[in-house]
Amino acid sequence: MVFWYKDNIGMPWYSLDARSGLSHASHLTISGDLGNRLYFIMDGEPSQARLKIENISIHDQGIYRCRVDFVNSPTRNFQVNLSLIEQPSSLRVFDAEGREITSNSSAGPFLEEHDLFLSCQVNGGKPRPTVTWWHGNSLLDGVVDTSSNSFTTVNQLFISHVSRYLKGARFECRATSSDTAGHITRNIPLIVYLKPNKVKIVSPNELMSNRKSQNIKCETSGSYPPAKLTWLLDGKSIKQSIVTEEETEFFTASILTLTVSADDDGKELICRAENPRFPGSRIQDSRLISVAYPPKVRVQLDSELSLPAKEGSEVRLKCEGQANPSANNYRWYHNGHIVQLNSTSGVFPIDDVLIMKHVDRKSAGQYACSATNSEGETYSATFDLQVQFTPRCRKGYEEIRVGAIPQKKIKVECHVESVPEVNKFYWTYNTSRNVLRVQGSRMENKGSISTLYFEIPSSENEVHSLSCWAANDLGPQVVPCLFLLVPASTPERPRNCIYTNATVGGTLKVTCRPGRDGGLPQSFVLEVKDVTPFNPPSSGVSTLSDQGEDAPPAFRFLGERPEFEIHSLQPGREYQVSVFAENARGRSTPYEIMPSIRVPLSDTAESVKNHELVQPNTSNQKVSTNLTPIYIVLSSCAVILVIVIITAVSILACRKPSTEVVVRRKNTRKPNNMTEDFELNSEAGFGSGFHRRSAQYRASMYGMDDVERRISNIVDRPDLILSPRSLRNVDEEDQV
Repeated sequence: MVFWYKDNIGMPWYSLDARSGLSHASHLTISGDLGNRLYFIMDGEPSQARLKIENISIHDQGIYRCRVDFVNSPTRNFQVNLSLIEQPSSLRVFDAEGREITSNSSAGPFLEEHDLFLSCQVNGGKPRPTVTWWHGNSLLDGVVDTSSNSFTTVNQLFISHVSRYLKGARFECRATSSDTAGHITRNIPLIVYLKPNKVKIVSPNELMSNRKSQNIKCETSGSYPPAKLTWLLDGKSIKQSIVTEEETEFFTASILTLTVSADDDGKELICRAENPRFPGSRIQDSRLISVAYPPKVRVQLDSELSLPAKEGSEVRLKCEGQANPSANNYRWYHNGHIVQLNSTSGVFPIDDVLIMKHVDRKSAGQYACSATNSEGETYSATFDLQVQFTPRCRKGYEEIRVGAIPQKKIKVECHVESVPEVNKFYWTYNTSRNVLRVQGSRMENKGSISTLYFEIPSSENEVHSLSCWAANDLGPQVVPCLFLLVPASTPERPRNCIYTNATVGGTLKVTCRPGRDGGLPQSFVLEVKDVTPFNPPSSGVSTLSDQGEDAPPAFRFLGERPEFEIHSLQPGREYQVSVFAENARGRSTPYEIMPSIRVPLSDTAESVKNHELVQPNTSNQKVSTNLTPIYIVLSSCAVILVIVIITAVSILACRKPSTEVVVRRKNTRKPNNMTEDFELNSEAGFGSGFHRRSAQYRASMYGMDDVERRISNIVDRPDLILSPRSLRNVDEEDQV
């Protein structure tokens, strides 16, 4: 008989009664789960007999004892310790933040050269399971990080510096309770971000042209995901430029189309590569760019001399600036004219330096320089060089002829120039015997002009000339301004007169060139006479004078320049215009501009310019026989209207219209007091104050007695209309 016992239980779990032979043996099992899973197998060979337990579980583990009772032999016992292996639960993997990495997902992303942490854990298992990390066939970590009595077994993998070679790698976590039972495994793909390991500006570092575009290429590699390239110039991001990019999994290229200026020369150009998903992964390559540009120059004082410079001192000017490539040609300019080498005058333009050994008044002015290189030529701003010098006569005032009248006062003006300004004037006069200082005469000084009111003495002390002297802080004037006194004479008549714009509006402009003034200040008078032929009425009776006398001037204009503008000439009338000059000695012969000038009647009449004036019709012209009766009636009305106008003008002239000049004489005025006002009422339609200024001017020019005499003559003449035209300076040749 065979009996199977388990542990300390005295009742057999399985028994075999073979007393009737093995082939007829009876089998008996204990009731319950284990009894239902027990089978005794002999397979025809008693030595191979065995007990089979199906669907074994951990509860089946224990000490099994086999007892065999023989018929004629002692009972034998066999003991077997059945140890069962219980595999742990399936693996679970977590990252450093405690997030579980599920099936079919990857761990990461991890950053190159940063830390990696993964935790693999299982529950249960008998005997206590082992948990390990593997990379291919390499064991990474085989240390269990939990206590032996813990239900959960954990292995934490930590790598302090993730290598770039781990990109795309797979880690494997293995767990087993016995090698016999095999392993439970889990493959974990890794995501590793790589920083760029290379960046370079591959285009040659060539000289760049100013304002011209040039392509510059930069390449980077080693980054995952691919790096982004950015360009910087002088530390600032480049904008408004064209950038072309090429990108692969590990390689990125950027082509920059850059337009530079002269200000960019020497600046740092940077190509920067950065993985946008990898903080701190920035690397860069840089170079200093060289830009070819025209010179940028300015004029500087190349000495310790302070401005303004003193006459006779040495001045050095430096043409400073920058250029790439270097400037190879310099030019110097003074007041817009090129400065040439002049060793006699001590002027030496030597490349970028201008040396002036002895500066004088003519050396002052605006200086500029220009420089040239392969990119072109540029000019500097002007440099104002001021030179201090003692007073000297202004150009055109060195020697002036002045008309003199014995025992009459004259007015002379001395114009000088100096740096610094004049602080003193004095006058001398030269006689045949001596040079004397002017005393007792009135002198007015204003800035660089001194005005002397000098009375010509009697002939026994004849004065030949006057000399004007000035002084400033540097010293006195060396050569005086000379005024030669010559006997005054009447002026020459004006010349080269032209007239324009004889239009329907009745406007006529007359411009002449003044003749010689006879040594005295002169003024100009334009007279306009109405010379329209008179056609008597059909009755033959005329109310006008038939004595054949010349018609008096209809208008008279007075001006300080022979430039006049006549308004309100009557259409259909003919006028004679003449111009003459006058001074204290008298008047010139008149310049008769033209025997007659007609103002057109029609609005369509063209303006007559430069001597092209409408000529009058002769009185003996006959009316065309083709005129209609209506035209004859209109012509008769026009003739009557002309007669009425002439009559009205004659009456108004006799009554002295309100527009004529009214002269007020003050009996209390002293003849020798030339500073008092000599008043004339201003004419309507002309600039206010003109007559007052003209009267003062003439008073200072002729003396009071002569002025009163001449104004009395004016009152007896026809109307005097003063020219309001703005006057320009007299030409130098006309002043002499």
